[in-house]
Amino acid sequence: MSAIFIIDHHEPPAGHEDETWNPSRGVFVWVVEVLADRVRDDELAGLLREFLKGGYAWLALTYYTPDQGAEIVRVVREELKDAIEAEQPAAVARNAAVHHMIDELVGMADRWAGSSGVTA
Repeated sequence: MSAIFIIDHHEPPAGHEDETWNPSRGVFVWVVEVLADRVRDDELAGLLREFLKGGYAWLALTYYTPDQGAEIVRVVREELKDAIEAEQPAAVARNAAVHHMIDELVGMADRWAGSSGVTA
């Protein structure tokens, strides 16, 4: 089973198209758990935990405020690769697929940030 994570904007910048990440359900749930644990916004952390409890498999940045969406992107860009490396080291061959999925999401987050004028 798979899941969908839409990397979108409330007001898309000119020339930017939304992107869709389609990971396995397990990787999706793990990513949302990491987001809930690492975002700096307590309200957002609670919303992400409620999302997980609901068992949903469809998430979009625009479900949240623009600032909360930006915070999700920050965690993806700055913390997700270290988190997956700690749990499933890239040096172990069987972890290659999950690292590829995370790299895809980080790339989408980087493009989102670039189109939004985020530099960090």
